[in-house]
Amino acid sequence: MKLEDAVEGYLLFKASRASPETIRTDKSCLGQFTDWIGNVEADCVTSDDVQRYLAHHRQRGLSPHTVKRHHAILAALYAWLSSPDVDLADGNPVRSVPPPKPPKLKPKALSRRQIDALLEAADRANAKRRAKALLLFLLDTGARASEVCGVRLPDVDFRSGKVKVRGKGDKERFTYLGRRALSALWLYVREERPEPTRVRDDHLFLTVDGYPMTRHALRGAIVRLANAAGIRATTHQFRHTAAIEHLRNGMDLVSLQHLLGHTSITTTRKYLTALQDEDVEARAKRTSPTNNWRL
Repeated sequence: MKLEDAVEGYLLFKASRASPETIRTDKSCLGQFTDWIGNVEADCVTSDDVQRYLAHHRQRGLSPHTVKRHHAILAALYAWLSSPDVDLADGNPVRSVPPPKPPKLKPKALSRRQIDALLEAADRANAKRRAKALLLFLLDTGARASEVCGVRLPDVDFRSGKVKVRGKGDKERFTYLGRRALSALWLYVREERPEPTRVRDDHLFLTVDGYPMTRHALRGAIVRLANAAGIRATTHQFRHTAAIEHLRNGMDLVSLQHLLGHTSITTTRKYLTALQDEDVEARAKRTSPTNNWRL
């Protein structure tokens, strides 16, 4: 089978179990591979081809994280092609090619000063109640951009602050809002949220013309606030900030894993590297055995 046909079959197979965003990413990466190697027989791709393809991306200046994503997507394609049920390839040529090892970087969080600047910018924004509600929602929940955009009015319990979100793989989980974030959200819903353009559309966050916010619209809103505040900020930085601040305030790793929707606690553990000596000092003093035993 030709590579283009194999890719088409794989994407059809995966569409039933992955988000549209994941499918778009896979389609783009596999399209780049097909353009690079040509529409050859899928079973003729070798590990040398894979190594040269990854080297091609490194020479283009792509980040190790992006090159690793290409490796993972190719590996998944050939795992499917070589599976007993599909049997369109004799083996997985990607398996013998080690994935790139991106450098371990500390998650970049926003400082309190930057958050204050963003909130001041929100007070000057046209849709100021929505701007403040979004900032505090992102900070308390640590939700991904797509998760925030997917929240609907019935998903929010305005009495308890409990919010249902839909994460990767359409998995549902609960996250929580503190009283300040909940108050800001209530004011937005009661005073500023426009009438939906589409009948009975119950998405929580809407654009000013009444359409559900997309990830692109949410990112644009954050960038405009950041520009007005004179700083740089992204939606994903709020996720990092939420995780680090929850840890600083005493949340354990397992609880944080559930809050963020991580499949593996290894992903959650990376936030420990962002804690500073002062954080460890403060915790050590709170948990001192001699102090707590009053020795």
